[in-house]
Amino acid sequence: MQDQLLGDRYRLLRPLGEGGMGQVWEARDETLGRPVAVKVISRLAGGGSRGDQARRRFLREARITARLQHPNIVTVHDLGETGTGDERAPFLVMEIVRGEGLDSMLGRGAVALPDAARWGAQICEALTEAHDAGILHRDIKPSNIFVTPSGTVKVLDFGIARAAGPLPTVDRLTATGLIVGSPAYMAPEQARGLPEPGSDLYALGCLLYELITGRLPFQAPDALGHLSAHLTQEPLPPSSLAAGIPPAWDSLVLRLLHKDPAQRYATAADLSRALRQVGQGPLGPFHIWTFADKVLDVWNSPEDGVPIIQHSCHGGPNQQLTLQPLGQGLFEIGTFAGKCLEVFDASTEDGARIVQNSRHGGPNQRFTLRSLGQELFEIGTFAGKVLDVWNSPEDGVPIIQHSCHGGPNQRFRLVLVGSENLLERPGVW
Repeated sequence: MQDQLLGDRYRLLRPLGEGGMGQVWEARDETLGRPVAVKVISRLAGGGSRGDQARRRFLREARITARLQHPNIVTVHDLGETGTGDERAPFLVMEIVRGEGLDSMLGRGAVALPDAARWGAQICEALTEAHDAGILHRDIKPSNIFVTPSGTVKVLDFGIARAAGPLPTVDRLTATGLIVGSPAYMAPEQARGLPEPGSDLYALGCLLYELITGRLPFQAPDALGHLSAHLTQEPLPPSSLAAGIPPAWDSLVLRLLHKDPAQRYATAADLSRALRQVGQGPLGPFHIWTFADKVLDVWNSPEDGVPIIQHSCHGGPNQQLTLQPLGQGLFEIGTFAGKCLEVFDASTEDGARIVQNSRHGGPNQRFTLRSLGQELFEIGTFAGKVLDVWNSPEDGVPIIQHSCHGGPNQRFRLVLVGSENLLERPGVW
């Protein structure tokens, strides 16, 4: 096809790639004298009424998706058909994107967490634009995401998977032929033929999982195995597969991979905000001083139910806590053991202990900070209460949550580790 002129306007110069739907070419727009990319959907070539119907459907869907105009979405300039008779095939003319696909990057292994967060947030911006227009992508995967040299993400092939019909490998799995997308990244409801905006977020969750761990959430030998895994299996936390992944990333990705769409992020915009927050990394480490001129201290326990007490500071790692922003004014308080603080369910006695647990992302691991002035903070819990330090002459004081009464035992000072002399009193209460 090299040097062929499509639509009396677009001259094919060199192939850029080939996939299940057809070939992508670098071309020149002879009318405007500019470079473009041309995607020839060769899988829809063929004669007969069925072929004609498939091409009409593709062009109809392509016209709808071509209306999307966004910096993170590859622009569609034109569309048409090439060839004659049984050789006819539809083609799309798009802006040409210089950069590298995420599939190529993943060939070298996992990417840095800040890059994954930044790219994921940009993908969300593209999805927000599409979802607001009533358009689903249906095939978020590494080969459909390009990153330009300036770091801008470009999402390709919006709606093309649906427009071109079911993939051959998937078509063999269903008598109805309703499944559209890539099985390795497919949401359970999409595998059942019922895609929705949350299905794109699930696919993005699979992509993020792969970006930060270097592997997909589910390993399977074929398309049917992937679909079965998405429907029936639970993914391992990313941190169990790769070192250096903080709990906040586990929470975000596992929420995206929830079987129930209602348990994922409500919108792509919500997910974008969460990714920008997690991309900032944790704040700290801090020492959290109490009213007794002591600091919070996490006891180490093999039972993984470790009460927080206040001790005279000796500067060990069990007194260094971090804050991970989760968005909407919520924080996760990380401990030295790679875990996070968790509030045991409040009882009628209103004395719920704080422990450190392996992360599961529940609301009892999310805290708020309210400034009280004079560098003091109140730490709120999921139950609409605030942390309260019991005073004890034994100097082993558990932290509980109480209805707020504003006493000094509910006021805390966050001091960056290394910015104070731990042997001196931190200030006036």
